Amino acid sequence: MTPSGGAATTLATYSNANAASGYVPRTINVSAFIGKSVTLKFTGAEDSSLRTSFVIDDVAVSAN
Repeated sequence: MTPSGGAATTLATYSNANAASGYVPRTINVSAFIGKSVTLKFTGAEDSSLRTSFVIDDVAVSAN
């Protein structure tokens, strides 16, 4: 997540080393960014020998 005019912050990192066989709900606390404009990015990386597949579905952001 990158606040407007700020540096990028990594909120979570996942690996295929602990892969699940289906969808796994994840919750990440973003309360530090309440009141700020942010850019949310999902980034994946793999090497040339091991294929990795991540699926992202139903993303929601809420501030309480």
